[in-house]
Amino acid sequence: MNIELVRILSTLAVAAIGVGGVYLANRFQKGTRENRIIDQLQEEMKSMRNRMDRFEARDKAYIPHILRLNMHIEQGLGPPAPPIPKVILDYLNDD
Repeated sequence: MNIELVRILSTLAVAAIGVGGVYLANRFQKGTRENRIIDQLQEEMKSMRNRMDRFEARDKAYIPHILRLNMHIEQGLGPPAPPIPKVILDYLNDD
């Protein structure tokens, strides 16, 4: 009878270890999935920040040129208009 009790307890122990392993594996997979989503969102935010910085820099380049064009027109100067700065041309060529 002791041998059968040992067999039953061994079987239950192996089953418990298996169930525990499955539980832990699922738990770690959920964490991994969540981490992947967080990583993806962080990459998207980084990309959006880079684009925002680029747009802000472009706007800073455009504003002085627009003011020069307005002064040119207000002074009654005809064509040719002041040349487009290289910084702006670089932005136009990148798009």
